[in-house]
Amino acid sequence: MTFKAKIDEMNLMGNGITKLDGCVVFCLGAVDGDSVTCEITQSKKNFKIANVLSLDEPSPHRQEVDCPHFERCGGCDLRHITYEHELEVKKAGVEAALRKAGQGEIKVSEILSASPDHYRNKAVLRFADGKFGFSEAKTDNIVSCEGCKIIPKIFVDIAAFTLEFFGEEISGVSYLFLRKNSDESQLCALLGTQDKYSYLDIEGYAEALTEEFPCVVGVLTKSGDHPEDGVEPELILGQDYIEESFLGLSLIVSPCSFFQVNHAVAEKLCKKVSEFALSGEGAFGADLYCGTGVIGMSVAALHPEAFVTGIEINESAVADAKENAIENGLTNIGFFQGDSADFAKSTYGSIDFITIDPPRQGCSEKMIKELLRIKPQRLVYVSCDPQTLARDLKALCETKYEIKEVIAADLFPRTKHVETIVCLNKR
Repeated sequence: MTFKAKIDEMNLMGNGITKLDGCVVFCLGAVDGDSVTCEITQSKKNFKIANVLSLDEPSPHRQEVDCPHFERCGGCDLRHITYEHELEVKKAGVEAALRKAGQGEIKVSEILSASPDHYRNKAVLRFADGKFGFSEAKTDNIVSCEGCKIIPKIFVDIAAFTLEFFGEEISGVSYLFLRKNSDESQLCALLGTQDKYSYLDIEGYAEALTEEFPCVVGVLTKSGDHPEDGVEPELILGQDYIEESFLGLSLIVSPCSFFQVNHAVAEKLCKKVSEFALSGEGAFGADLYCGTGVIGMSVAALHPEAFVTGIEINESAVADAKENAIENGLTNIGFFQGDSADFAKSTYGSIDFITIDPPRQGCSEKMIKELLRIKPQRLVYVSCDPQTLARDLKALCETKYEIKEVIAADLFPRTKHVETIVCLNKR
């Protein structure tokens, strides 16, 4: 079935939304403001999916796609619209999620952003059939990363060097994981290998790589298919960390430790979290799911009168956090390894504020119950998924809390992902 439509709105997936006979239709790749001719390809219980057959009148929000691999790669979702409009779409996406969860017409007061180009400080590149790049969406095919707009050029250069060094033996390399600091003065390379290719000259590769790229301060390796599978890597040459400057702090970041991929926007996010956390009386707080402690240390550094306890289940992340706190002379923060849902066992006395940055699935029921039991004066919830955030806010706001302000942060420009910061006050 074909039909003509004017696209009314757009979702975070990069698809236009319209209605046909009262039923919602998602038009793949369409932009709000487009006039299109579409064909229905799938009919579900509550919605339909359509392909765009022709773009009859383009939206003013459209732009020419600046990547030849956009439709295949899957790394970006929103390269077909202007960046200014992308920010508006992401604000609207967060507001829609909150509205559907029964939070009313809450507005996102602002969205934190920076340059959308070459912002990623880490990437996983793969090799196959004499090529290197990213895994194509939903397949194992390799899509070239040459000319990629979201990773730095040096990542492409190092991948090309790796392919040339190993030649036909590149089939023994599972992936190349690269992480750099913000000024590209230091970079770590982690080479993933297949067990049966243990004869690879990784020591020779490490020496050649560091000679060709002096910014590479460490080369590591481990077997397996993914750098973050929990197996500790083996250091081949140099150091197993990079040094990073963040909000005036000097941080040591291990290759596989969690650290935000967008340095510029992450700094803005942590400033805002610190502002929310210390917006009232009392300065004793907990930083849950703290990772390497960036949020908690930002609060501690920007507010010397505060005392923060960070809780994280990942052992290596806690080790990094402790070392970073000592290196920066922060005596008003402590870190504990454990389940964040048991945070009350690790804190000293009363808690005035809590910052929480859970994984994509959001808070467990146990965590929600514990937050409502402790009921600090202020909760600052950082989320990478508007849907799970909305679900958790519904539970928190039913009895104990009210939303003071909502801010979005574009940590992943040109993709469907958006970070949200919510400040909640106890009623």
